[in-house]
Amino acid sequence: MAAESRRIYLFRTELVASGNGTIVCAAPVDLVVATYGGGGRRDDEGVQRAFGGNILYRNDETGECFVGVWGARNASRFRTALRHKAAITIIREPPPARLAWWNAACPRPPSSAQHGLR
Repeated sequence: MAAESRRIYLFRTELVASGNGTIVCAAPVDLVVATYGGGGRRDDEGVQRAFGGNILYRNDETGECFVGVWGARNASRFRTALRHKAAITIIREPPPARLAWWNAACPRPPSSAQHGLR
């Protein structure tokens, strides 16, 4: 029986000032932990060490969390690593969640308007 494909979100946002926006890739936290390891309050230490920063989206209704990285190269490396753990389907839109947290590696806090948050 084939494993179910996991949804990975790939989208452009005004996370940092770059004119056309920045590429962000986010995945369910359990897949990220299986790939990079967990730790910390948000279970995101592994991906934070690997990329020097990360972003967290949380769906307040379901409690589902998504951990992501930004930048085209980081997003590509992130997806490649995730593919080694699971079959993935790329969804070209933000995850069904709100921006909950970003770490200090991001030059400024993104606003909700810039993300088109739900």
